Amino acid sequence: MDIEKKKHKHILFVCTGNTCRSPMAAAIFNHFAEQAKQLDLFAVSAGMATESGLPVSPEAKDVLTELGINLEDHRSRQLDEKMIKDAYIVLTMTTTQRDLLHIYYPKTADKVFTLYEFIDEEGDITDPFGRDIDIYRDAAEKLVNAMPKVIQKLTEQSQL
Repeated sequence: MDIEKKKHKHILFVCTGNTCRSPMAAAIFNHFAEQAKQLDLFAVSAGMATESGLPVSPEAKDVLTELGINLEDHRSRQLDEKMIKDAYIVLTMTTTQRDLLHIYYPKTADKVFTLYEFIDEEGDITDPFGRDIDIYRDAAEKLVNAMPKVIQKLTEQSQL
């Protein structure tokens, strides 16, 4: 991880269980960053209320496969303070998650935002867990639409 931190701006996506939204967000982000040749940007994900080692939900995997993005090897990770400290920026899926991270980790609150807040938009990415695949597709579509804006903003920040 130390080498990775030196080479990359490490983006951390956070959701509840780390089996749907945040792993989809990280995979989509990395896909777009690679396409944009922004190889200094790299995303990982974690969950606020999970156990480490759980597989990604089959629906999340299937939806990303439809987009040509592989999520096969993902295993959930429980969020901890070190992950937040190591991250360049932390992006949550909901306002509630952001607010909880501000409470739990006040020293790092200045780098914790909702995904939409970071790109100056409003809203949350609804949790698709346990719902039908169309809800997963909706979440993936929102993530696909947001990621180029996230990458653009990070690129602009690095040029300041």
